Formats: sequence, structure tokens, C-alpha cells
Amino acid sequence: MGILRKALLATIAFVIVVYGFDYLYARVRKTPFANVHIDQYYAVTEKFNMIAYERGTPVTERCVYSLFPHFGNSPCWYLMRHTLRYIKVG
Repeated sequence: MGILRKALLATIAFVIVVYGFDYLYARVRKTPFANVHIDQYYAVTEKFNMIAYERGTPVTERCVYSLFPHFGNSPCWYLMRHTLRYIKVG
């Protein structure tokens, strides 16, 4: 039980340290933000469980160059890989 507890505490401490350095890196960096173009599609439920997709207006979202989300923005590595957003309607 003691070794499992130590491993858990070491993992938590590691995550806290990595998050702290990631935050400092994002704070010190000259241009920590970027804009990413997101295409939105509406998934409209129709009769007989059919789904129709309609293109919505594209959105530009701001992201931060970091591993974790900071300053209320998603990390760029995640947002650049998820450029399609489906919104369920109905």
C-alpha cells in the first residue's frame, strides 16, 4: 500500500510541476496565441433517424501554444486537429 501511495503522490507532483512550467512558458513567450479556423456543421435530426448535415458559418477561435489550456483558451495542438465542429439540432 505504501509504494502505491508514493507512486500516486509522485504522479500528482509531476503533473503539477509540468503544468506550472507550461504556464510560465506560455506567459513568457512573445506570441503565445494563434487563431484557428473552425468549420461548423449542423446535424439536423429528421424522420426515421436520418441526419442531415448543413454547413454553418465558420468561426475563428483563439488558441494558446501550450500542453494544457491556459487563459481560457484551448491548446493549439488540440484545436488544430479538431477543425470540424458538429452541432446537434433537434
